[in-house]
Amino acid sequence: MKLLVFALLLVPFIARVHGVQTFWPAAIPYAVRTPYLNTWIGTAGSDSSKDWPVFWDGAVTGWILYIQVDGKTYTLFGNNNLPSNYSVTAGIVVETELTPTQTIQVIEAGPMNVTLTFLSPVNPSDLVRQSLPFSYLAVNFTSTDGQPHDIQLYSDISGEWLSGNRGQEMTWSPPTNTGDIVYHQLRLQTSSAFQENTHQAEDGVAYFAMGLEPTRNITLQTCEDTVCREEFILAAGVNSNDNNSTNRAINSLWPVFPISVNLGSVSSVDQPIVWIIGYVRDPNINYTLSGNSASLRPYYTANFSTTESALEFFVSDFNNSLAAATALDADLHNAASTVSPDGKLYDMLSLATRQVFSSLEITAPYSSGQADDATRIFMKDLARTQRVTPVETLYAALPMLLYFNNASLVKPLLLPLLEQQNVSLSQYLCAAKDLGESFPEVNGPVLLSQEGIEQTGNMLIAALAHARYSQDTSLLHDYYALFKSWAQYLTTDNNALYPHDQTSIDDGSTSPNSTNLAVKGIFAIQAMAEISQLVGQTNDYQQFSSTASSFMQTWQSLALSSGNETVLITYGGQPASWVLPYNLYVQTLLGFNLLNQTLFDQLTVTYGQWIDSSFEGYKYGLPIESASTSPGNVAWNAFIAATVTNNTVRDQLLDSLWNYASSNATSTPFLVWYDVETGSCINGSMSALGGLFAPFLRR
Repeated sequence: MKLLVFALLLVPFIARVHGVQTFWPAAIPYAVRTPYLNTWIGTAGSDSSKDWPVFWDGAVTGWILYIQVDGKTYTLFGNNNLPSNYSVTAGIVVETELTPTQTIQVIEAGPMNVTLTFLSPVNPSDLVRQSLPFSYLAVNFTSTDGQPHDIQLYSDISGEWLSGNRGQEMTWSPPTNTGDIVYHQLRLQTSSAFQENTHQAEDGVAYFAMGLEPTRNITLQTCEDTVCREEFILAAGVNSNDNNSTNRAINSLWPVFPISVNLGSVSSVDQPIVWIIGYVRDPNINYTLSGNSASLRPYYTANFSTTESALEFFVSDFNNSLAAATALDADLHNAASTVSPDGKLYDMLSLATRQVFSSLEITAPYSSGQADDATRIFMKDLARTQRVTPVETLYAALPMLLYFNNASLVKPLLLPLLEQQNVSLSQYLCAAKDLGESFPEVNGPVLLSQEGIEQTGNMLIAALAHARYSQDTSLLHDYYALFKSWAQYLTTDNNALYPHDQTSIDDGSTSPNSTNLAVKGIFAIQAMAEISQLVGQTNDYQQFSSTASSFMQTWQSLALSSGNETVLITYGGQPASWVLPYNLYVQTLLGFNLLNQTLFDQLTVTYGQWIDSSFEGYKYGLPIESASTSPGNVAWNAFIAATVTNNTVRDQLLDSLWNYASSNATSTPFLVWYDVETGSCINGSMSALGGLFAPFLRR
């Protein structure tokens, strides 16, 4: 099928979803594919047709796109910093639409309507494609007067993709022509393996590529930014000379790497013009297990012997990628519409899906005396820290990971955590909080006893959820002894029921007897009971199930207010001081029967009144607790939306989260922590946004 057909199918689909544009997030994704291929454009008080794309933290990632129409040049994105005597006009952004895999912008450039499609594929059932560290920019256009016009296109990238330190020396190869594709490649003169500088990696190679078409005049060049851009404006192309061969610092006369296309006199194109941008790190994870280190390679390297062959495949795969992306978008739209017919949940998923997937590094199996060949996935605490697979964030993202269960994403995420802690049951009586604090260096489990109940609960719940939703019990069998020892930690001395001196993952405070944490611990004991049942350990099942039931009866007598309003309080506390009971979602997710449905009905009424606009409730979602300074958390609010028993309350909660996602109070990407009073982003991981899938997963 022609590319044009896919493109034409896509835009009407989006229009049917939204009609007039109403969703205005503070930043929109351009190329959001891995932790280090993560580029956005801000929308707060700006015009994307004349602004630089930026890394998620706001640092410029030099990338510009021009279109020349009958000799007049327009920017479609990127800051034109040429002298005023070079007449360049910013295109007019007509519409910006988001899907879970694409950002589509319609920009008016004189008599041409130009459609930009930024496609960051999401391939949950194909880990080869998902692990390819490349992203597409596709350009379609049509004349508004029906007449042909003389059209040229130009795009370049700079060395700003290579390091957060723009004074670093960089080097590059002459433009390469394989017969099927043309590409630039650039890297640091001296790379630092597995290191970051202000969040950007220091050990990758940037690629900028395009497929060769016999009917298109494609030229490449390397030169100083002003030289290349001036040449295009004056000559409608670049001269294919490598006159920029002197290696130098990223910010020294700003070397750029353009690819230009001269289309001649046309009114439209039958196939889009597609650029490919990539940032390749091979190896991508340094993995230490039992004192032995291995440099793990990206998953796609099991299928492609060279980066060039992988790049050629990605270029040639655009048809398939767009078709698969359109199908995934449609599936998610249909699913979201059953929960949120107004499209607001779909809007949020259109931001969150790419963000969560971009936090993952998928590695190929490797041979080692310490480990069996297996796929491993590592999650970066993206946009917050360098922690490796933070367990509470994995728990928050669990609904999304389970929703895409055909890829069994949870198993390769859990595997490194389990095999690392299985080396010594006596050392890891409770579960670790992550696999280190220096992503992409995986140095080993970080155990914090003050988070023992939190992280142990997260691991047991995640393990059972994976087995239930994937119908795969292999992890349960392989690590049963470890799971059992963790469950015994929760039951010993009533640890789960009375969680003493535990640090809150929400605000970092330490307090006795957190009722929200206690209920997670109790659910985790029940999870262990069902794990035991699945592996045929009947005695263990009966023991853990009995304990969970007994603990829950006591919990209900201590954790719930006895007044007119049912709220979750600290044991013995007052109803005026409440906490958000987001961990009750575990019963909804796993279909437990430890709590009576009537309790969920009562909690729905109380918490629902605070989000109801007619009660002057919270506009941007519920805070973590009733304290005036308490922030909101997108994932936990989504968990509550999935747990409440009244659809009106669910819809109000989702609407309030949409208000935050659509707020322009700050210029950052959509992050999990925010101010419930102003809708301003505070911080927090992108990875945790997978919690927005919670309304889909109910048993």
